Amino acid sequence: MELWVLLAILAAATQALRSAVQKKMTPQLGSYGASYIRFSYSFPFAWAIVLAYMMLVNVGIPSLPPMFWFWINIAAITQIAFTILLIMLFSHRSFAAAVAFSKTEVLQAALFEAIILGVVASLQTAFAITLGVVATIMLSLAKSSVTSHSIMLTIFSKQTGFGLGAGAFLGFCTVAYGAAIKYIPTDDVMLNAGLTAAIAVTIQTLGFGAWMYVAKRHELVASFVYWRESTMAGLWGTLCSLFWFAAFAMHAVAPVRAVGQIELLMSIGFSYFYFKEKISLTELIAIALLALSIILVLLA
Repeated sequence: MELWVLLAILAAATQALRSAVQKKMTPQLGSYGASYIRFSYSFPFAWAIVLAYMMLVNVGIPSLPPMFWFWINIAAITQIAFTILLIMLFSHRSFAAAVAFSKTEVLQAALFEAIILGVVASLQTAFAITLGVVATIMLSLAKSSVTSHSIMLTIFSKQTGFGLGAGAFLGFCTVAYGAAIKYIPTDDVMLNAGLTAAIAVTIQTLGFGAWMYVAKRHELVASFVYWRESTMAGLWGTLCSLFWFAAFAMHAVAPVRAVGQIELLMSIGFSYFYFKEKISLTELIAIALLALSIILVLLA
């Protein structure tokens, strides 16, 4: 097995573990508090790892150009937005279905590319996008009676908005992180991945924390009260970022993301065995179709 494939699988696994911890902590912390622990508890882990690596290989922090700071701030902010929407979605959908909704990121990126850049999609991409839309609607209707009225309600529902919004922000922040890494003037894959993760989580911890102090202070306080349970979200979140960034630096993004879709299968396992949620046959079929559609887009 090539190293980038292993890294993509590890990234998907740690991402599923991080999301599972956040979902579990949502009742105690609220949506914003459960979102914040992904960043605040990643902060010490991220810097400990990158500083330890720098001491091990005897290197310092490279000079980072203005364009790196531009893209890393954009990536950090849009990742916060994605995380909040995903956590909110957990209260409306099962764990597996919520994760599947966020995976519409690739489909939305293909649509944005066609609309904004005028890139004509291939037949395979067009088919994949159509398949993804069908799968998304199936997920939305899985626990509803299928009538014309319910379809209209689903299309304009809060759940659909959260899901598509989460996918849009995730797709954009992935592009922004990729752009930021390219501006780091070193060829050290691990240093670039670690430094990107550490700087991003610092921006997120301080910026999101300041906003929560003003707007959601009780959830901010709760995130520190439940520090034992929240610590694992930070650890898994840090490892997840390192694995993704290292895989992106070693190989093309499309194959990495395709391998990473294994998270959907992991999410089904967490949903059924850990959260004891019943997954309907319709949801399973929809998740399978959505995974297939995303892979077709990535490999087109």
